[in-house]
Amino acid sequence: MSIRLFICCSNTIFAEGIKSLLENDVEMAVVGTCNCGGESYFDFEDIKRLKPDVVLAEFNAELNTLVQQFPYIINDKKISILLIGDRSLRLLVDRHLRDLISRGVVGILPPSADSDLLKKAIRAVHKGELWIDRTVLLKLVKSMKTSGVDANLAQREREIASHICQGYKNKEIAEKLQISEQTVKSYCNRIYKKLGISDRLQLALYYWKT
Repeated sequence: MSIRLFICCSNTIFAEGIKSLLENDVEMAVVGTCNCGGESYFDFEDIKRLKPDVVLAEFNAELNTLVQQFPYIINDKKISILLIGDRSLRLLVDRHLRDLISRGVVGILPPSADSDLLKKAIRAVHKGELWIDRTVLLKLVKSMKTSGVDANLAQREREIASHICQGYKNKEIAEKLQISEQTVKSYCNRIYKKLGISDRLQLALYYWKT
């Protein structure tokens, strides 16, 4: 089944350009686009009706309000948001990453990203992975309060949870800890069960809640 995509940009030409980059990929289907810049207002009813798996949203200072208001759970369905940033993104991410993640943002593409990286990021976030710069994530991991979480997890589980929140994939965690990828998956399931969550996004929210 194709990954259902909804594209939200402040420029209609930009949205059409992204759509043209993705329309020949058999694994992806663009189910809708919207212009949410200028005097246009975003209608969340489109999202409810089209039921996308991933929303690609242009992110800049003007659209910050849109992302803050975005309901990432609609009709009991979690929507993954992948941001495509401009030059202002770095400053905004450093200040507001926790808020962005709390609204369902699981991926952030830099202005330098090309179409191959875009497709790779879409597939990753659709699988439940985080696609966010590890330097930024590490900064958050070091500053977060985790005493309550740590009390619920064994040492190895805390270690794996920390790697997940830094954006590492299961294969990378396995290589770092010199264990099998299947063992990492087993630990992930155990962590999720202990904390009453189901995926990486919820783990990040659990760790970074205030």
